[in-house]
Amino acid sequence: MSDPDRRARGLAAFEQVMGFRPPNVPADPFLDVTLDHLFADLWSRPGLSVRDRRLVTLTVLMCFGHEPSMKLHFGAALRTGQLTDAEVDELILHAAHYGGWPVAAVASQVVRQIRAERAPSGDAAPAKAR
Repeated sequence: MSDPDRRARGLAAFEQVMGFRPPNVPADPFLDVTLDHLFADLWSRPGLSVRDRRLVTLTVLMCFGHEPSMKLHFGAALRTGQLTDAEVDELILHAAHYGGWPVAAVASQVVRQIRAERAPSGDAAPAKAR
C-alpha cells in the first residue's frame, strides 16, 4: 500500500483526468499501481499539461487499436472539457495521415459511439466547437 499523500495525489489526479472517482477495490495491486504511480507520479508531472498528456495518450491508443481504452479516454476528454468535439475530430484526421487510415477509422467509430450515448436523441453528430 502506498503512503497516504501519494494515494491522495493519485486519487485527485485520477478524478481530474478521468472525470470520475476510481472504483473502490481493496487490495488490488493493479489499481494500487495505477493510482500511486500512473496518476500520482506520471499524470501529475509538471512537464506537460493534462490536456497534452491526453493528446499523447489518445494518439498511442489509436495507433495500437485499443478500443476500450480509447472509449475511456475520448469520453473523459470530452466529459472534462479537455477536448472539444471539433478538436477530437481534428486529432483523428491528423492521426489518419500519420498513423494510417484504419487507425483513424476505428477511432472515429469509437467517438461516434460516445456521441450517440451522450446525445439525448441518439444523434451522433459532433457538437459545435466552443
